[in-house]
Amino acid sequence: MDIVLLLARVLLAVVFLVAGVTKLADLKGSRQALRDFGVPAWLAAPGGVLLPLAELAVAGALLPLASAWWAAVGALALLLLFVLGIAYNLARGRQPDCHCFGQVYSKPIGRSTLLHNLVLAAVAVFLVGFGRTTPGLSAFTWLAALSLTERLALGAGLFLLALLAGAGWLLVQMLRQQGRLLLRLEALEERMAAAGTADSVAPAQATPPAGLPVGSVAPAFALPGLNGETLTLDFLRAGGKPVLLLFSDPGCGPCTSLLPEVGRWQRDYAGKLTVALISRGNVEANRAKASEHGIGQVLLQREREIAEAYQGRGTPGAVLVRPDGTIGSPLAQGAEAIRALVASAVGLPVLHAVPAPLNGHGNGHGNGALPLVKPETLANASKIGTPAPAFSLPDLSGQTVALSDFRGHTTLLLFWRPSCGFCQRMLPDLQAWEANPPPDAPRLLVVSTGSVEENRALGLRSPVVLDQDGLRVGALFGANGTPNAVLVDEEGKLASAVARGAPAVLALAGVQVPTAEQSNAAASRVLTPPTIGEPAPAFSLPNLQGKRVHLSDFRGSSTLLLFWDPGCGFCQRMLSDLKAWEAHPPKGAPRLLVVSTGSAETNRKLGLRSTIVLDQNMSVGSTFGANGTPMGVLVDAQGKLASALAAGAPAVLALAGVDQEQPDMISR
Repeated sequence: MDIVLLLARVLLAVVFLVAGVTKLADLKGSRQALRDFGVPAWLAAPGGVLLPLAELAVAGALLPLASAWWAAVGALALLLLFVLGIAYNLARGRQPDCHCFGQVYSKPIGRSTLLHNLVLAAVAVFLVGFGRTTPGLSAFTWLAALSLTERLALGAGLFLLALLAGAGWLLVQMLRQQGRLLLRLEALEERMAAAGTADSVAPAQATPPAGLPVGSVAPAFALPGLNGETLTLDFLRAGGKPVLLLFSDPGCGPCTSLLPEVGRWQRDYAGKLTVALISRGNVEANRAKASEHGIGQVLLQREREIAEAYQGRGTPGAVLVRPDGTIGSPLAQGAEAIRALVASAVGLPVLHAVPAPLNGHGNGHGNGALPLVKPETLANASKIGTPAPAFSLPDLSGQTVALSDFRGHTTLLLFWRPSCGFCQRMLPDLQAWEANPPPDAPRLLVVSTGSVEENRALGLRSPVVLDQDGLRVGALFGANGTPNAVLVDEEGKLASAVARGAPAVLALAGVQVPTAEQSNAAASRVLTPPTIGEPAPAFSLPNLQGKRVHLSDFRGSSTLLLFWDPGCGFCQRMLSDLKAWEAHPPKGAPRLLVVSTGSAETNRKLGLRSTIVLDQNMSVGSTFGANGTPMGVLVDAQGKLASALAAGAPAVLALAGVDQEQPDMISR
């Protein structure tokens, strides 16, 4: 029995020693793991340090006889805490990374994780029950009883065992990496062969389509998301749209290059296609990339089990699953093949790569069906008198409309987005202009995003063409938002600089602009936004159930008003951070009231827990001085303004209590 008790103590000591050291080596990951398990952020920060220190203390105390029993009690307490945390998260359908041994070993929790901890807890129970009076042999006494030769032999054996274990682990990692490399090389060779660039001496033969047979049943799966939720193939198919499963890897360079387009596909083609990214590896690494590119629905496989179930041989790869749950395409391997598959699924020409924004920033909207923009084209975009960039786009009936069709007439190109609050506020003026155009008014050509139905609902008489790939045509002309506009003369040359905002656009259309004196007089009658310490403007708006919500309902608590647009790329990129904040709000965090445009259904799909009210014209935002999205402002418990207006995700999150460096605040 004494030998068994000693072995049990050594086993637990080794486990806790490795766990404590590896967690201390990755404190950031340890803190994130605690947050993922549901520990409040204010407790996760010190807990990330205290937990591994407690594990090291238990490991050290298990070996001396004097402290062995108390150390066993501490080990049992820690293991029961682990078991409860794992069971709680599994019961809620969440599978966060266990981070059991830091970066050495970390994977989403499951039944096996629960079983491992239960076995170790049983060992601790054995020590507590039988080691109270006789904790067994002392490791140090036993070691002291050995001769010098025996000690040297024992040390050499332990060193050799550790060396073999390390070499084995390193070999496994190398083999895995080599396997992934070979799969990518094989996929590259297949694409080269399909393009006719393979070795000419290879026998010419038809290459069978990669992946599962089209029409066969798609393998089912259930995988954890970035926030611990479980996502299944049935859930992805619930919208009744085809599902694109895109297999990726954080260490794959071509995958990383494709991520900006994946985010854009999810936003721009949401009405036609569900795009799900199936990746692997650490939650934190995948969350960072998803947040950077505004990607939702990221699923994490443990290794490549789901990709292999779909016969994926490398990354990036993609396959289409039909709404009925059957395979809808061969496996597309490589970025170009994936672009072609997406284009086919949404009924567009072949997509091309998205160029990086020239200023190094972006809003998640890029190019799809148009060729790459030459730098000199952008440089000439704002030069009056130069030829306007040529383009052709489908109208609401599917007919192709070219800018050259408007030769012989002065034409106002209006860049538009149906979900833009500023566009919606301008719509009545635009409809009135169409009904009674001033003398010599230009013809109007609206270049818009959104669906055919959304644009038909505008009720405009002028032609509307669809630029579904993030208003790339607007970028050719120098437009950087909506509403923007530019005049093109009868000869197809630029006749004006880009007009930004409704007043400037209407002025290009020939609507009389008030004089400076009239503008100043009008401005004096307009209610200016309140300053800090003044009462916040009162308002009442319907929530997603149609019930009226008043700002005064939030009296008694600090409230963050967030002005939002579901179609805004910056808002979409911020959404995952906002959900994480809702799940684990920092201490003293304000309540959140989202003032949004769009339909109730569109806003429900955001998945936010906080109250959302609908302000289709963003009139409430204007009373607070908001002129874009996302923007936010704090209202204190007495209903008074408590902050300047914050513009952009970092500044808004800073108001919410998230630790941000140098938030971009707009002062008034």
